[in-house]
Amino acid sequence: MRRRTFISMLSITVIVAVLIALLVLGVFFKQNVVLAAFVAALFCILLIVIYFSLDLVKNESNKEIENELELSYKEVLSHGDIGIISYDENYEINFMSDFFIKRDMNHLSEKILNWLPELQDMINNEANNQIVIINDEKFSVRKINNANVLTFKNITKEYDLDKKLEDEALVLGLLSYDNYDEITMSEDELSYINSNIKVPVIDYFRNFNVIYKTLKNNRMLLIMNETTFKQIRADRFSILNKVRKVSKEGNTDVTLSLAFARGSDNYEELDDNVESLLELAQTRGGDQVVVRKSGGDVTFYGGTTEAREKQSKTKVRVTANSIKDLIEKSSNVIIVGHKDMDADCVASALCMSNIAMSLGKQTYIVSRSGGVEPMIADVMNRYSKTIEGKHHLISEADGLQLLNDDTLLIMVDHHSAAQSNGANILKQAKRIIILDHHRRKADLDVVAMMMYIEAAASSATEIIVEFLPYFSKNIEISAEEANIMYLGILIDTDHFRVRTGSRTFDVAKQLRRYGADPMVCDELSQEPYENVIDRSRIINSGKLYKNDVIIASVAEGNFTRSIASQACDMMVKSKEIEAAFVICNSDKNEVVVSARSKGKINVQVIMEKMKGGGHMTAAGLQVTDSSVPKLEAELLKVLDDYFKGEENNESNTDI
Repeated sequence: MRRRTFISMLSITVIVAVLIALLVLGVFFKQNVVLAAFVAALFCILLIVIYFSLDLVKNESNKEIENELELSYKEVLSHGDIGIISYDENYEINFMSDFFIKRDMNHLSEKILNWLPELQDMINNEANNQIVIINDEKFSVRKINNANVLTFKNITKEYDLDKKLEDEALVLGLLSYDNYDEITMSEDELSYINSNIKVPVIDYFRNFNVIYKTLKNNRMLLIMNETTFKQIRADRFSILNKVRKVSKEGNTDVTLSLAFARGSDNYEELDDNVESLLELAQTRGGDQVVVRKSGGDVTFYGGTTEAREKQSKTKVRVTANSIKDLIEKSSNVIIVGHKDMDADCVASALCMSNIAMSLGKQTYIVSRSGGVEPMIADVMNRYSKTIEGKHHLISEADGLQLLNDDTLLIMVDHHSAAQSNGANILKQAKRIIILDHHRRKADLDVVAMMMYIEAAASSATEIIVEFLPYFSKNIEISAEEANIMYLGILIDTDHFRVRTGSRTFDVAKQLRRYGADPMVCDELSQEPYENVIDRSRIINSGKLYKNDVIIASVAEGNFTRSIASQACDMMVKSKEIEAAFVICNSDKNEVVVSARSKGKINVQVIMEKMKGGGHMTAAGLQVTDSSVPKLEAELLKVLDDYFKGEENNESNTDI
């Protein structure tokens, strides 16, 4: 401050002196040129001396400022626990601050990636910030833009504190004994389940120091921290496999469903999440673990058994009564199926239309847009007089015109807007019901007021036909409609060979009473000879993959989705094959993957990894922005990961 004041005063003095000199020269030395020149020269010399004096003062001042800044810079770096490294174009370190020398980390002239190879992305300008651990200390490393300079900040305390908070974060779990309420147990069976299943389950979680609380006979609340959860996950949730094994030995059907919600300090949010996750596990068939970290994706473990058919029809009656109430309170009803409606989709839509019309509501089926598979399209043409004379078949555009706030929209045989033939109607509808038999996806893209997804059912037709006795007795099902419904079940169960339970045959018997003729249905399911040729072409392209899996990939030509599915069904029937996959171009400008399994391999999990879905033994996907080779490469990678996980995951081992 004093130097700045001195320089300012000196500058003012010089200016005043020059002004006075000019005044003197002008007034007193008008006639004496020599003297005037002498005085002027004297002033010039004086100005030069003053200039250099000022420059000297400035340099001294700058040096002192630099010294002060250097001391301050070192103090700031030391106080902030920050280090600096610079390197040349050969990535050799040419400068390291005292920060590293004090830590005995002198790597001058060494290539930085030889010392810290994990900084490769940062050196290549592919990352701006990274955490590295050196000698148990944690550092946040940043790269200075457009310079070969890295800064290291010691964040050990913050890192360790965050890690401790994360490890001690609350994880909320729910456990359910699948099928427990469905089993009519004798005292011996109840004793077997309590001593051989329930007690080992309690011991399992007690060994991990989990806090548990029995909520009712078939449910338990589990409370633990993140560290404990990771230990259980590292154990691969082996309790699932143990319970499954003991259950088989005791000839019972009790398995476990587990849900874990984590990653939030909002206990209400965790509670809501764990409830929905357990529901998700059960609607997917149970015998699995469902985990979600707040804001992340759902992860599934287990799920190696098919959903068990429920014996009690209480849920059917309650659901039917709820649907009846919703229909009665609606102004009209619109029924939507999935794209390229198959026999089951058409059949369930017709059945639901009959139910709604019996309650006096104007009812519409979206079938004139989104596509219908050729076989069932031929059947609908054959029965067009009956169908079109009774039902209102519309397009999606028509549905949008009919939609109002009181319209009830019913989704049949699917639960995803992306798969729907009425996706635009779904976006605007305020009242939606979902009726489906496919295993539920983790994240629904539809907000439904009611959802009935029964993974144990053979078909959507089975689900809806079961509702009929709980509605008006005036429901009239023609023989033609009964044939279509029977056909829907026939195809989805591969002629009653897969996903078939006692309730499936009860529904078939009921349809027989309405006039369904199995011989006629066999005739309706027949196909042109060209389909046989296409199916054979796909099968002939099959190549064996490890673990008794066959993949048929056909890049040339277009095939219907039903042909791809049928080819896959035929391949998996081979004695040596456990699962089959078909990849081909469809006639809808899509690439389709069809997957089938005998039950040992969960094709639903595999297809979900590729953004598809379905059942444990039958699944698939359709994409518009890919190719057959690309999907084949993706499938191979997913299969490699799946079988690698099977080898390391005890809970996924079928015993």
